[in-house]
Order: sequence, then structure tokens, then C-alpha cells
Amino acid sequence: MLTALLVTSCLVMGVLFLVIASFLQAQGFRRAAAANRAAALCCVVSGLVLPAGQPAVPFAVLVTATVLGATSMHAVRIGRG
Repeated sequence: MLTALLVTSCLVMGVLFLVIASFLQAQGFRRAAAANRAAALCCVVSGLVLPAGQPAVPFAVLVTATVLGATSMHAVRIGRG
């Protein structure tokens, strides 16, 4: 049950990062959009790897993806996106 919840969370976060990336791309923030696409890729990969092995590695990848997405939003806010 916990694995299914984590996999679903990974995939939902991946989709959300892709939505944010497409919005940022439309607004002209290419670097921030690329960072969010990388975060989406991290989330999807961790969702696919999670059922195959230890949950610690995908959890670390999810935390990294979240930090990457938050950093890209900060870059947009200060004008470096």
C-alpha cells in the first residue's frame, strides 16, 4: 500500500513539474523550464524504480527534484530564469 502511494505521488509530481515547465516556457523562462523538466524526469524515474528496489533512493531523488523545482521558481522570482 505504501509503495503504491509513493509511486502515485512520484507520477503526480512529475506531471505537475511538466505543467509548471510548460507555463514557464510560455512565459519565456527557458532555464527555469528546463530545471522543472529535469525535476519531472527525476520524479518519473523514481516512480518507475521504486517498485523494483529500496525506497530510500527514489525518496532521495524526489527530495532532489523538489529542491530543483523550488530553486527554479526562486530563479524566476529574482529574474534569472
